[in-house]
Amino acid sequence: MAAALGVSATLPAMALTVQVAAPAAPRTAVAEPRAGSPTTTTLDLCAGPTATCPASGFVDPGYTPAFTMSYGQDWNGTVIVTAPDGLAIPGFIVLTWSYNNGPPQIICILPAQIGGTCPSSVGTTQGTSLGTNTITATYTGDTIHAQSSSAVVITVVQDTTTATLIGTPNPATAGQPVTFTATMPGSNAPPTGPVTFTYGGSVIGTANLVAGSGLDSTATITTSTLPVGQDVVTATYAGTPDFDGAGASFTETITPSLAGSFLLGVTPNPVNVGVGFGTLLSVTVTPQNGFSQDVNLACHNLPPEATCLFVNPTIAGGSGAASLIVQTTAPHSCGMTAPYFLGNNGGSGSLLRRSAPVAVPALAGFLALFFPARRRRRWLKLLVALIAIASAMQMTGCGNCTDLGTRPATYSIEVTGTAAQGGATASQAVKINVTI
Repeated sequence: MAAALGVSATLPAMALTVQVAAPAAPRTAVAEPRAGSPTTTTLDLCAGPTATCPASGFVDPGYTPAFTMSYGQDWNGTVIVTAPDGLAIPGFIVLTWSYNNGPPQIICILPAQIGGTCPSSVGTTQGTSLGTNTITATYTGDTIHAQSSSAVVITVVQDTTTATLIGTPNPATAGQPVTFTATMPGSNAPPTGPVTFTYGGSVIGTANLVAGSGLDSTATITTSTLPVGQDVVTATYAGTPDFDGAGASFTETITPSLAGSFLLGVTPNPVNVGVGFGTLLSVTVTPQNGFSQDVNLACHNLPPEATCLFVNPTIAGGSGAASLIVQTTAPHSCGMTAPYFLGNNGGSGSLLRRSAPVAVPALAGFLALFFPARRRRRWLKLLVALIAIASAMQMTGCGNCTDLGTRPATYSIEVTGTAAQGGATASQAVKINVTI
C-alpha cells in the first residue's frame, strides 16, 4: 500500500501545504501478514518556485538528502510510504521540523489512508531565517506495519539584494526639499532593515525599508541642506541575517536659489587714513531667506587718485567675508612716484629728505592751501623765499609740475555687492577721513 503527501512551505514562516493521496485498492498478500511488517517512508523535497517545483501542490521531485536555498524561497514535495505486503497502510504520517539540530516541532499530522491537506494553520508556524532546517516525515506504524521515517536537510542562506537610488526633483534649487528613494529588491523576498543615506562622509539620515509590491522594498528620506553643486549622495544597506548588503549612489544637482536677498556690511566705519597710505576694511555678506548665490563685490565714489582692491572679489554661496584695501596717493612730482610727504600716520620726515629740491616749494604751496587766509599771506612770503633757494640749488627746474594726489578731506565711498543671478544687490556707504 502506498500513500503520498505533497508538502509546500515558505521559510521562515513554515507555512505548509500537505496533501495525502487516497489509498489505492489493496492487493492480495502473498503471505500471511505479521506484526512488525517493514515499511519504507521516502520524503522528496525541492526548492522553488520553478516549473518542476511549484510553490504548492502535489509534486514528486525525487529524493535528495540535502539541498541549499536562499531565504524567501519555497520548498515543496511528497512523502511516500510503502509496505511489501501490499496491504492498506493505516496509521498516521507526522511531519516535523528541527532548526539547527534543536528539538523537533510538529508541522502537521494526517491519516495515511484518508489523505488530505496540511494548511499553514495546522501545527507550528514558528520558523527562522538562516541555518540548518531538518524536515522529517515519520510513518507511525500500526499493529501490523512497523514505523519508518525519512529526513531532508535544507540549508537556508542569505537572499541576495541589489540597490538603486534616485533623487527628486533633480535639479533642485538651494534650500528646496529633495527626496531620495532607495529601492532594494530581493531575489526571493522583500528585504528588511535600515538604510543609511550619506553625503561627503556625513550622515543625512536613516530610514527603514518598507515592503512594496513584489520583491521590492524602499526607504526614503527628504533633505533641504545640500550645498550648491554636483552632490553625490549614497544609500547603504548593511544587510540583515536574512539579506546580504547592497549600496547605490546618485548625483543630485543643486542650483543657486534666485529667491532671497543678502546684507552687506563694512568695518570699520568710519575710518581715518593718512594721505599716501592705505586702510584695510572687512566686507561681510550675510544671506537672507535662503539666498545662496555668489556675490560679486565692487567699490565706487573713490577719492581722487585713490584705488580699491578686494583680496577676494567674490563671496561664494552668498555667505562670507572679504578684505578690502583702499589706497590713497601722496603729493608727488608728475611722472614720479616718490611722495613729497605722507600723512601723520606714515612718518613724513624721512620721505621729505628723498624729495628733489623743487619739491620743497611745491610742498609749501600745497600746505598753504589748507591754512586760513590770515596765515596764508605770511606763508606766501615764506614760499617766495623757498622758491628762490630751490632755484639756486638746481641747474634745471623749469616746467616741473606737482601731482597733488588724494587731497585731505572726508569722503564717502560706496561698497556694493551684486548677486551672480537674479539681480539682487546691496550696498554700504563708508566714511573715510584722509588726513595730513
